[in-house]
Amino acid sequence: MPLNIDNVALSDLLCALYGSATSSLPTNKHFLTQLKRLMNLQHATLIVRPPTAHDAGLIYTSGTEGDIALMGSEEGSYTSLYTQDPLVNLPLKEVVTLDEHTPRAQLLKSDYYDLFLKPFNIYYIAGIDWQYDKNSRISIRFTREKKQGNFTEEEKAFLRLLIPHLEQSVALGIQLRQLDSERQIYADSISRRSIGIFTLDKQGNILQSNTKAEQFLKSSDGFHQAQNRIKLNNSSLNESFNKQIHEAIDLVRRNERAQVYAFSVPRDNGKQPYQLLIKPMPVAHHDESDVTPYVTILIQDPEKNLEISVRTLMDLYQLTMSEATIAILLAEGHTTDEVATELDIKKNTVRAHLRSMFVKMGVTQQSMLVTLVLTSLASAQ
Repeated sequence: MPLNIDNVALSDLLCALYGSATSSLPTNKHFLTQLKRLMNLQHATLIVRPPTAHDAGLIYTSGTEGDIALMGSEEGSYTSLYTQDPLVNLPLKEVVTLDEHTPRAQLLKSDYYDLFLKPFNIYYIAGIDWQYDKNSRISIRFTREKKQGNFTEEEKAFLRLLIPHLEQSVALGIQLRQLDSERQIYADSISRRSIGIFTLDKQGNILQSNTKAEQFLKSSDGFHQAQNRIKLNNSSLNESFNKQIHEAIDLVRRNERAQVYAFSVPRDNGKQPYQLLIKPMPVAHHDESDVTPYVTILIQDPEKNLEISVRTLMDLYQLTMSEATIAILLAEGHTTDEVATELDIKKNTVRAHLRSMFVKMGVTQQSMLVTLVLTSLASAQ
């Protein structure tokens, strides 16, 4: 380990490494910049996704105050040299220097040095490669100017010490981004179907809620929040609701299979009742904490129309714009007469479109057509 890196500095460096992985905010990424300062580097550069002819890639490099992701600037000069990187396909999980790769005397006489290293004052390079997945190679490169000196055996040993942490932190960061993307897809789909979601802890307290659930709570129409718990406005129904929640929690605690409970929740404004489900969650008790969800509450407003994509419906079933529009209106509960009035067309025209749609969508009844529209990907856009 370099003599100027004590336990506190190492702890701060590792904290910055895992902090960069777990946060998507650019202002929370400092690992490469801290490493640059600690090891007296010109640049420290992480290549998560190498650039290609059709993709700029994903490259982070050390900055002045924090890590930055950019290409072709002076601050990130080494990132623009990736395609000419002399350290290609290194042995995995090993620290390799440019001097070990190419004799110094040979390098200094080469056109490569004159064209790509010398203009940027790059004299020494060290690198590490590892694999995240079978087909995904991650690379990190460290550069120094001549006056900063070559990488010592002590420094190389320190970099080797970081390898398992680099592997774990980058893998964690990639997995978290993938989970965030998946969650966003599910959240968008659920939101369009007007489904509110609450998660409850082992005491029945609200842990999390989505935007639609917050909107339902704000209206206080049929249920509300009291002492961080869901309370139904109907007192007798609320008693039964609480009983079912605690039964579900007890079954989860005992690792017993729990059924899904369903409620119809009356609304004060006289609209159709909310549809509510109590769904117990599987819990790994050896991993649980005070914020482990035990129960999920799903609440749907049956009066909320789906946002069905006309364009997607047209693409899925080769429908015309008129046919797709009629299909959506029927799926929203309109009769053929109402569709004709809405679109200002004749009833016979609606029926003619329906016959064409039956053929294209492979159905024989209007009810089958409506079901197909509601269950298609067009209603999940």
